[in-house]
Amino acid sequence: MNPKRFVIPSAARNLLVLIPLAFLAVAALGQEKPAPAMPVHEIKMTAKKYEFNPEEIRVQQGERVRLLITATDRRHGFQIKELDINVVLEKGKETAVEFVADKPGEYNFNCSVRCGWKHPWMDGKLIVDPATKE
Repeated sequence: MNPKRFVIPSAARNLLVLIPLAFLAVAALGQEKPAPAMPVHEIKMTAKKYEFNPEEIRVQQGERVRLLITATDRRHGFQIKELDINVVLEKGKETAVEFVADKPGEYNFNCSVRCGWKHPWMDGKLIVDPATKE
């Protein structure tokens, strides 16, 4: 017994494909192109007993900043209270800390995980220079 097959004519098949594509094309034309991604100012750092290296970081206002911090000897922390940043740095693992430096000024950073008797002096400074007008 041979059941009857329903066959869609080729012109109708083409329309079934072309109509959704046309809607997608019209929708894409109405959308604005996304702004190009802001470049990232990437800085490699290390944290080891009682010091960050570098201990002073300088960036421009408006920059996207990515700090790649590796704790070389033990678990440490990285904290900038004014920017609401506080991350744990596991020994031997590179940790990315990303933010936009939107306000000029000087911000202290410190280790937020107790690492020994000199822990209170494990700190550094982030300097955000005002944006230059072009």
